[in-house]
Amino acid sequence: MSKRKSTKYAGVQARESSERRYKGRPDVCFTIDYRDATGKRVRKDVGWASEGFSAALAAEMRSRLVNEAKTSAAMGGVPMPRASSMTLGQAWERYLIEWLDASGKNSAPDKSLIRGHLKPLCSLPLHQITAHRLDQLMGDMRAAGKSPQTIRHAIGLVRRIMRRMSLWKLYTGPMPFNGLTMPKTNSSRERFLTPQEARALLDELYRRSRQTWLMALVSLHCGLRFGEIARLRCGDVRFESNTIYIAESKSGRARHAVMTDEVAAALHTLPKRSLTDLLFPARDGGVMKAASETFNRAVDALGLNDTGEVIRRPDGSSVMLKIQDRRQRVVFHTLRHTYASWLACGGQGQLTIADRLGHHSLEMTKRYSHLMDATRSITAQTISTTFHEGAPEFPENPQSEPD
Repeated sequence: MSKRKSTKYAGVQARESSERRYKGRPDVCFTIDYRDATGKRVRKDVGWASEGFSAALAAEMRSRLVNEAKTSAAMGGVPMPRASSMTLGQAWERYLIEWLDASGKNSAPDKSLIRGHLKPLCSLPLHQITAHRLDQLMGDMRAAGKSPQTIRHAIGLVRRIMRRMSLWKLYTGPMPFNGLTMPKTNSSRERFLTPQEARALLDELYRRSRQTWLMALVSLHCGLRFGEIARLRCGDVRFESNTIYIAESKSGRARHAVMTDEVAAALHTLPKRSLTDLLFPARDGGVMKAASETFNRAVDALGLNDTGEVIRRPDGSSVMLKIQDRRQRVVFHTLRHTYASWLACGGQGQLTIADRLGHHSLEMTKRYSHLMDATRSITAQTISTTFHEGAPEFPENPQSEPD
């Protein structure tokens, strides 16, 4: 039996059988995950696809059970904990199971924050998490040498948990985030690859891993995030229009990316599979959560994150110092940043770049404006040359209208 995989329905998972077959494919068992009237977690299998069950039917069954539990509690049949007494730790458990896991989201970073920086808050009831207590937490994290970005992530997780509990009507108390002074960060990546560096990196990746190479090629030539690439299905590649359909983007809005000839040719070589199959599945067949370590090994082999400074060790050996500033380090996301930077250097405007990257507003795209300076100069020179030296022949002016 394979691992359970989240479906598009909250609290419903599916897993394929290694023995049972149905319609020429592995039979699928559907599982529902919810909490009963006492708050106790319940997970149980509801049936197989061969028995007429589907993810949608399982979702309907789960909804009825959840409503019955709520009704029972409301009528006094089973006492439920008061919402105001829910601790951050209890809220986190529900947020993890009923939102992150149910939605198929990557929960590893949040789990790390809970185990580490937020552990002192987990025993507190939500209504006791005040702005003063959060300021204390931020002060403790700063004293421990944590980066502004890490502090923002920690406070952000508390905010997301409490807002989700409020949305689910499980918490009705105050929200302590208005007026908080969050540490300022500058996490905008500045490093982008030269064409020579990009070609060398792709060559190195091709030698090491065909899948990692192809994912990197898609990011570099189409501007996709790693998470967007990892969730692509075979049917999202539209060769007839030379586009890739991104159904699940960070912004939550779908968009189309334009393929270069290199990307289209490379994707054409992949074996034919079902349109619903993942284009780049993880080893367990699910969605990849992070870029393969093969990418980092290729970057290290090329010295793309070396400072050029060599340190001599006491034993006579030497070691190359690595770049520590994350804005300057080459990571997988550098490929998307390179794509946007090359567009800016090539004269594309902010509206075009924002559209290609799937940005909600131009604020995110303004980081590339300085790369457009050379293009602006060329534009100004064109106007100046036309004015002083005469332009190529213009078509006859149409009859002007009266003022």
